[in-house]
Amino acid sequence: MNRQQLGFTLVELVMVVVLLGLLSFGGVSLFASRSEYSNFIAKDLLISQALLAQQIALGKSNTLNPASLTISNASDVWSFNIQKAGGTNPPSVSVESDGNVLQVDGVTLNSGGSQTFTWTGGAALSDGNDHVIRFVGDRTFLVCLSSQGYAYEGNGGCP
Repeated sequence: MNRQQLGFTLVELVMVVVLLGLLSFGGVSLFASRSEYSNFIAKDLLISQALLAQQIALGKSNTLNPASLTISNASDVWSFNIQKAGGTNPPSVSVESDGNVLQVDGVTLNSGGSQTFTWTGGAALSDGNDHVIRFVGDRTFLVCLSSQGYAYEGNGGCP
């Protein structure tokens, strides 16, 4: 009679534990620095709010300057607020800065400061300029606002 054993060997079990340890170490390193994580979240929030402002501008193309986005810095909190012409404004979104620095076109946005970007009815930026927003901390994250009104993450720089 030939009996077949089913199960895992000790070597296989040890390899699984080692692999799980390596994967968990990689995942924890992403969130180990709260400062880096807040910059990452702020970058994503800014991009989403800028894209929403552009979509509002497209939807209200017959209105002069139908949407604007104000970035403000108030006591360690960055806020992104959309103002919509002739309608109810979406709620403002905020994220803690955790001591990081926010720069708009190379100028630091100090506490109490703000910067407003306005979209035209054609969904382009009304000033016709490209803008670079940097979230500077343990790691720097870039957001590029093109003169055409698009917002995107700048990997290494903005054109």
